[in-house]
Amino acid sequence: MKKILALLLAMSVIFSLSSCGTEENRENSGIVSEETAAEKESLETETASSESEPLEMDGENAKEAEGSNILIAYFSWADNAILEDEVDAVSSPSVIPPGNVQQLAGWVQEETGGDLFSIRVTAPYPSDWDECLARANQERGDDARPELVENVDNLDQYDTVFLGYPNWWYGVPMALLSFLEQNDLSGKQVYLFCSHGTGGLANSVELITNAAPDAVISDHIFDCYEEEAASSQEEIQGWVRELGLGVNESEANAAEVRRISVQFGENRIICELNDGTAADTLYDQLPLTIEVEDYSTNEKIFYPPQSLNTGDSPLAQAGAGTLAYYEPWGDVVFFYGDYNENPSLFELGQVLSGVEMLSEMSGTITIEVIESSDM
Repeated sequence: MKKILALLLAMSVIFSLSSCGTEENRENSGIVSEETAAEKESLETETASSESEPLEMDGENAKEAEGSNILIAYFSWADNAILEDEVDAVSSPSVIPPGNVQQLAGWVQEETGGDLFSIRVTAPYPSDWDECLARANQERGDDARPELVENVDNLDQYDTVFLGYPNWWYGVPMALLSFLEQNDLSGKQVYLFCSHGTGGLANSVELITNAAPDAVISDHIFDCYEEEAASSQEEIQGWVRELGLGVNESEANAAEVRRISVQFGENRIICELNDGTAADTLYDQLPLTIEVEDYSTNEKIFYPPQSLNTGDSPLAQAGAGTLAYYEPWGDVVFFYGDYNENPSLFELGQVLSGVEMLSEMSGTITIEVIESSDM
């Protein structure tokens, strides 16, 4: 009888131990800070803004859309801060999910169906405002490349990359440069989105371009003031749709998107043609290897082998970056400056990336169709 009672007691103890669960700490997330005007001028920070958290793709927990060719990589203070115990959320910096960039990235993911990747450092930033400010300044001064937790394992599957970041010290967090130097984006179409304060985009685009010189970085950039990030869902998702990369739009318009590359020397400019008849006629003549000429102080021109049909084409009305056709002379025009509208000047499309290189275009250029599989 004693043996039976002992056995029952042992089983009871085992059962009670197996019933005790462990509660995991909430993952570090967004940062809110009480900034002075001087601090705001020196470092553009993220603020927490919503209770919803986007799904993240990382080495341990991949939330990957099957067969997706779109990657949304982002750096957010929300994913790179140490959560202090009993932080005063009103009078001192605090960590509250999600940060601005994290939330913007989640909305891009919703609209594109792409894969999220959070750029995380091995040594997180403190949630104390002054300490984080000092560290960010030190890293910038040292031109540091903070060590990352991981890189994208299957980068080759992506041909389109959205890259999100906050403006820190009128540039980018140095960890973003670590990511760009360790993950080769050569040949990939890259779209930037940024949350910032009074500094705007500042030098961030130049820094990113220098760190990823062979990526095709679009001039169509989404940026918003940090205090407006929480209410920017409609704006950033509209931006994605304008790029033709929304889930519905990309499926419906995949066959209609016509992009061309203009190569001269080591430089590559990407243009998207409209659906006018003049653009149709030019598209049908590609590929072309042809001489480009200077005209005036705002144009580069070439003469296609065949004249273009302008019967159903819009007039050119945009500014720099417009690809147009001047019917009286039969020349195709790349505008790198503003121009006057003309009833004989028809728009063919717009430059998506490389506007800044148009003024340097010279000699022989090669114009080719970019296949949909390469977009």
